[in-house]
Parts: sequence; structure tokens; C-alpha cells
Amino acid sequence: MKTKTILITSLLAFTPLLSANEINTTKLFETNCAACHITDLSKMSNKSAFVAPPADEIITHAKEEFGADKAKAVKFMADYVRNPDPMKSFCASIETFGVMPTQKDVVTAQEAEAIVSMMYDSYPRKEFTEMEAKEGGHSGMTFEKLDYDKDGSLSAKEFQRFRAEKNHINPNKFVNTYYFDRMDLNRDGKMDQAEFDKMKADKQRKKNR
Repeated sequence: MKTKTILITSLLAFTPLLSANEINTTKLFETNCAACHITDLSKMSNKSAFVAPPADEIITHAKEEFGADKAKAVKFMADYVRNPDPMKSFCASIETFGVMPTQKDVVTAQEAEAIVSMMYDSYPRKEFTEMEAKEGGHSGMTFEKLDYDKDGSLSAKEFQRFRAEKNHINPNKFVNTYYFDRMDLNRDGKMDQAEFDKMKADKQRKKNR
């Protein structure tokens, strides 16, 4: 028993903890993230097959939300990975994918921070941004266009119908209204012109940072 204790103690003494710089972020990403958050640009057009937002899209929205403040973006995303909450999400895609499962038992806080830091530096790629620009972004999203029944307000169904048509997504993939509910500022179950204009202005302001 004494010999075993000495051996274990010796092994621990010569097994240094990994520093943030020594974490293999590429391997961690490929093992724990890439299966859902795809990076293959050839698959980007088939959005109905997505099970989660592509890596490029995640960081596009993160940079819109936090601007050039990488530290703030990384802190937020690393926490979200381990403590996901629909009320924290700033991506409309949460309505189709739902809330991601917590990764608390999969990656440590240090590993989560290292992964999202690497993602922040690597994405979005120029090719992805150009592909998104060709689709028009939110430029074709007008209140009149989304108001399919012409009743002067937008319902969650109308908002989702537009997104489904624009992004070639099966409408049945929408599983909640988290994002729409956040845009519905007075919580009356619909979006009026003022709420819609504020949503678009906020998006444009974030893009112009």
C-alpha cells in the first residue's frame, strides 16, 4: 500500500495541469461541437438539415451583439455553453433549434472559454459572409411583406413564415416563439409597426459597429 501511494504521488507530481494555451481547442471543437455546429460551407444551403446554427452564424451574431469586445463575447458564450437559457439567447434560430443541452458535464469552464475564444478568432469566414450577403440578410424584411393577413400587426406565425420562406426552412421546424416574444415589447402576442421598426434598427445598429 505504501509503495502504491508513493507511485501515485510521484505521477501526480509530474502531471502538470493544462494551461489555457495548452488546451487542444481544435480537437475539443471537433469532438464536442462540430457535429451540430457545422463548418462545411458546401452544406450551408441545406438549412432544413441543420440541427443547430453553423459555427459561422453563431459568431456572426455574437460579434453583432458585442461588437469588438471579444472578452465580453467569450465570457457570455462560455457561460451559455454550460448554462443555456432561452432568455439569454440573441439568435432567432433558437425558435427552430430550441435551447441547446448544457455542456457542463462535457467541457470544463476553462475548456468552454478556450473553445469559444478560438471560434471568435476563426469565424465567420469571408466565404460564409459573402454567401449570407447574397441572400439579402434582413434587407427584404418589411412590415408590409410580413403582414400576410394585412391586419396591421405581425403574429409569431407570420414572422416565422417569412423566415421559413426566406431561409428555405420547413415551417414545421419552428418549435417555440422565444425570439418573437422578446421583440414583442408590450407582450400583447403580436408585433406592431413600432416594435418591428425597433427590431430592425437594433439589428442595423449592431451590424454597423
